[in-house]
Amino acid sequence: MKKFLKRVLAVAALGVLVSVSASFAEEGFPLRAKFPKVKYVTTEALNRDYAQAVIVDVRSDLEYSVIHINKALHIPIAQATFVKDLEKARSKENGKPAVFYCNGHSCAKAYEAAEQAMQAGFKNVFAYDAGIHDWVKMHPEKTTLMGVTPAPKNKLISGEALAKKKISLGEFKKKAEGPKAVVVDIREPFQRKVIPPFPKLRNIPSDRLLSLLEKGEFKNNDLLIFDAVGKQVEWLQYYLEKNGYSNYSFLKDGVLSVK
Repeated sequence: MKKFLKRVLAVAALGVLVSVSASFAEEGFPLRAKFPKVKYVTTEALNRDYAQAVIVDVRSDLEYSVIHINKALHIPIAQATFVKDLEKARSKENGKPAVFYCNGHSCAKAYEAAEQAMQAGFKNVFAYDAGIHDWVKMHPEKTTLMGVTPAPKNKLISGEALAKKKISLGEFKKKAEGPKAVVVDIREPFQRKVIPPFPKLRNIPSDRLLSLLEKGEFKNNDLLIFDAVGKQVEWLQYYLEKNGYSNYSFLKDGVLSVK
């Protein structure tokens, strides 16, 4: 009888939690068509079943350290041990829904994590494809931003503020010639297949750069930073602002602009 009740409750919970669209071309979610086997949940549905869901943040250490859903487990999909780490956190047969998220909408990591989990035999797997940006807007009380909970919405860096710090390749090259310029490549070593010919180039992965920023390194320089595709710098900006940096710029589109 107990087993029967557990199954009934699990099915009922999933019925509430899951919000699956008949059309995967729903406006605003361009990747749903690419991952037709992955079920997804809406912000409203995840909030309703927040207490029972096993929520997994599959982003990088930098992204998670800046902002994350409060109860989320941090299991980066980039790690080779992703599936093993997931199994340590939740058994494959666990009745609780496993919900993966990343930055939302055009971010594929949540879908890819859900696919890997399903292929490995995990049950009740879903993607929260609206992502952290939508979540913090609707539920700051269940979000941590730069170590603060509830997330202070007035501390969120706007898209406009980020765009102002992104400059073209031509402008980046010109600034790199300046006497106080320091160019920093924050990509991981495995990403450095293309090395741009910038002067004064230093290879400092983002995690190590954070510790240098906290010590005030480069405060007297014109700091020029680039990543792989212009996405990671969004999260680095929080640490730059927190530590009082103002003379910094990002290469728009990262190394993609160099190719």
